[in-house]
Amino acid sequence: MAVLRAALHDWRKYLVGIFTQLLANPVIGRELRVRVRLGRGYLLQAAYLAFMILIVALSYEWVVSDESNLSNPVQMQNALKGFYYIVLGTLIALIVLIAPALTANAISLERERKTIDLLLATPLTARHLLTGKLVASFAFIVLLLALTLPVNAVSVLLGGVSFGDLLRAYVIVASGSLALCSIALFTSVYARNSTMAVLWSYLRVGAFLFLTLILLLLQSVTFFGAGGGAGVNFYFPVALLNPFSALLAADTTVDLIRWQVPSWMVGAVICLLFTRLVLTCAARKVGLYDKEVMPSLRRQLLVLLPAYVMLTTIPLLRIRPIAGGVGVVDLSVVILLIILNVAPFLALAGWIAPFGKDDDKACPNDGVFHLSKMFTAAPSGALPFLLTAWLLTIGAFLLSLYWTGTLAAFDVFLWEFTITTIVYFTGLWIFFWGIGRYCSVLLKGNSLVGARALTLGVISAIVTLPIIIHLLLFAYDGRSPALSLWIFTPFIAMTEDFRSSGTAARFFFWGAALLTIGALLGMLTGKRTERGAISLQ
Repeated sequence: MAVLRAALHDWRKYLVGIFTQLLANPVIGRELRVRVRLGRGYLLQAAYLAFMILIVALSYEWVVSDESNLSNPVQMQNALKGFYYIVLGTLIALIVLIAPALTANAISLERERKTIDLLLATPLTARHLLTGKLVASFAFIVLLLALTLPVNAVSVLLGGVSFGDLLRAYVIVASGSLALCSIALFTSVYARNSTMAVLWSYLRVGAFLFLTLILLLLQSVTFFGAGGGAGVNFYFPVALLNPFSALLAADTTVDLIRWQVPSWMVGAVICLLFTRLVLTCAARKVGLYDKEVMPSLRRQLLVLLPAYVMLTTIPLLRIRPIAGGVGVVDLSVVILLIILNVAPFLALAGWIAPFGKDDDKACPNDGVFHLSKMFTAAPSGALPFLLTAWLLTIGAFLLSLYWTGTLAAFDVFLWEFTITTIVYFTGLWIFFWGIGRYCSVLLKGNSLVGARALTLGVISAIVTLPIIIHLLLFAYDGRSPALSLWIFTPFIAMTEDFRSSGTAARFFFWGAALLTIGALLGMLTGKRTERGAISLQ
């Protein structure tokens, strides 16, 4: 009972903290008053609204100028839908351009004006400061969306879209803009000055939009639309973080086993979780007192990684299963699932493994594996945390296969392929972890930024150099030595002949080799540090 009472008390404290950050946050009121006082805010709204009216007028002129549309009701309806997509697409493009600028210099300006020192003297926490800055910027985005609602209502009056679909599209656009604002706020925390903050904000937002746009393109192609009806099911819920997904997902649902959840609801929840994760990452760098940031960040990752795997696996397998009753395998879906589920974890391993001094905070190498430190920034806590997250990821993937009925249709080869693929990617992320530790020891733990940069460079070289050498020296040889040493060689054999008897064997041997090399790198760095400590004594 004491444990249950303590858990309920923690949850009560957590919920009260959320309402305090939103309702009793002085930063929100201050930021909103500043935006109202400045005249450039009104000029921006006027220019924004005038441009939207111009686009509506030009699009309407295009629709009515075509006489064939007036004589054919079907063509007229298609033209009105095109009118709606043009107006909504323009609105989203403007929001995407405006949203990062609202928070790109939110913290960097505080540092440049020396007002961050005054905030350090207050009981304000990093979460209150970041939440206040973000909510104030998001309120301005909501105001811009409200201003254009009457303009977009022209599409409803003309019959191009229903009012319900328009509101659902607005919810998706607002949720996506919140995610973009959080990315820009994160950049502002780590930037040295406002100019670099704005530049890096747009670069990161552009990269984020590009990656999620790939999923939107896959959603729109005929291949994935043929399985369950394009415009009904949304197969990639993670793409709802992109505001442009409103063009495709406003009238769709996400298939989650027994429930058909509207995409706008799923998108709102995903954006809130993503925003909270990004703000937690930023809170560690702000400098205000907030001692629970790192444990909270890692606990969120342990929850969000399995949830991400389920969201990327279940909707797709419900429409295009990878195995049928006779063992028919859709290879493109297999490759897509592997990329979507494994790539984020490999990036996480390469990011967490390095260690070193960060803002004059020493980070000595305290060993390789300490389970009790998995929620801290200690170097010995990286491996147990990654191992726990990997086991949860595998469990979420297998559970998704079971819930969709795919696991029951597995034959012997698919079981072998699944197990050996898990072995391969286990070895791959341990290899990345070993590289990160070794790079940190080479720099003697003096710089966390330098260790991460060196790790990224080494991993990038290992991934790209064999391909470059192959293209330069062995362009006409499909089995060149350079390509044979590439760490992703098993995938080449898989795409050539998926049912080959050597496919599973290649994944197993490559995984075992990478695991051994990564473990040796980790143990060598540990021994090297111990010897250095002995010599210093």
